[in-house]
Amino acid sequence: MKKNFALMCAAFFSLVMLSSCKKEDGDMLLLPEETPPVIALNTTAESFSYSIAAKNYTKQEVYNLQVAADSIRISYATSSITNGQMEVLVELKDGTKLVSRTLSGVLAANDYKKIKSPLSKVTLTYSNFTGQFVLSLNTAL
Repeated sequence: MKKNFALMCAAFFSLVMLSSCKKEDGDMLLLPEETPPVIALNTTAESFSYSIAAKNYTKQEVYNLQVAADSIRISYATSSITNGQMEVLVELKDGTKLVSRTLSGVLAANDYKKIKSPLSKVTLTYSNFTGQFVLSLNTAL
């Protein structure tokens, strides 16, 4: 009987102690939420489109591009960012950075650029990112 009582006390004490533990941002340590992001990706010879909705996402994603053009339309937008940040890097085959930007708030951007080298890759680096992001690269006719 004393053994069962001691085990019950130890379990109760552990539960009380763990339930009061919190991370620096105030979230509970007990049972962290790990939900995979929702990613939509489409890449062709004329365009590259990417979108993500994520919660507490930390990862680096690299996509090789097939888009070959002498001019390109770039558009990207973030919304619902409540935590973390991300970096967007779009590079040409000659090493030129077409886009290099760190995003941590709501933003929408659209641009048209003449390029002398084909697109090479897109690198997206997420750091505890919670929000939505959309990127589109299209040949400009």
